[in-house]
Amino acid sequence: MMKANFKRNSHLKRLIIIAISGAILGIALILVTLEISRRNITSFIGTQEKYIISIEAAILAIFLVEILARIISYSVSSTEITNYGVRLRLTVRVVGYLVAVVSVISILASNPTLAISVGAIMGVIIAFATQNIIGNIMAAVLILNTHMVLVGEEITVSGIKGIITDINLNHTIISVNDDIIFIPNSVMMSTAVQRKKRIEVDDQHS
Repeated sequence: MMKANFKRNSHLKRLIIIAISGAILGIALILVTLEISRRNITSFIGTQEKYIISIEAAILAIFLVEILARIISYSVSSTEITNYGVRLRLTVRVVGYLVAVVSVISILASNPTLAISVGAIMGVIIAFATQNIIGNIMAAVLILNTHMVLVGEEITVSGIKGIITDINLNHTIISVNDDIIFIPNSVMMSTAVQRKKRIEVDDQHS
């Protein structure tokens, strides 16, 4: 166990060193590009400055986001927080890439047509990538606010009968004997759900 922890810590230190070194190198490369453009040493860099810097900034952002995600992976050693680590890595990637996209669009802002095109394409990509997540989150808000079902209640949905153990942003978790079933919240809102009547609450809504 101690050997495994030592190995993990050593790898973690290497990743941190790589992250710092890569960040310094990336920033230095951008500064060199700006200096070359300012002095007009090379006409190509001078005329294509914003595109070159955009590419350099994008590469730097991807490098930092992915290395940070790996650092988080090696930082999570306890099985109890593994799932939290997965969610944290996903959050880091989503936020990191959004910041990168905004930065690149800002650099390209001197060309409105290109900036709008890039923004529109990224907007479509993000919308397709997150539509299920957003749908589940909105459904979770409705489920919790309308008290359609509550934790501890026995329900039947899509032919599955069990007791609700948790309602989170993405799933409603149902316990069925020795099994745990994760039902997307969007399914809970779009499918018939059967539960026993709550006399006090349901009579008030009638």
